[in-house]
Amino acid sequence: MDTENPNRTELSPEDAQRLNRLSEEVRGRLTEMVSIIGRTTGNDDFGVGEITKFEPRTAAKSAADSSGGWMEIFEVFGIQGAYGHIEGHWFVELKAET
Repeated sequence: MDTENPNRTELSPEDAQRLNRLSEEVRGRLTEMVSIIGRTTGNDDFGVGEITKFEPRTAAKSAADSSGGWMEIFEVFGIQGAYGHIEGHWFVELKAET
């Protein structure tokens, strides 16, 4: 344990290597998803920036919506992109931060 950072625990070399590999895979998949959002919405610049945020969400359910909607939000260059499935429909959208 790190006495300066009591919440920090040492990883074994094997676990550290596996986490690094998983992180690379996840970042690659997220980059691919952002590229598809950018291409689909006509904003190719969205797909080439560094992903600064990824936030999967379950959509708030109303009494009329029992479909279990969801969305995933990405942020690149201060622009939020999202895709998901709500009320039986797939969607993708971009929104500049305000």
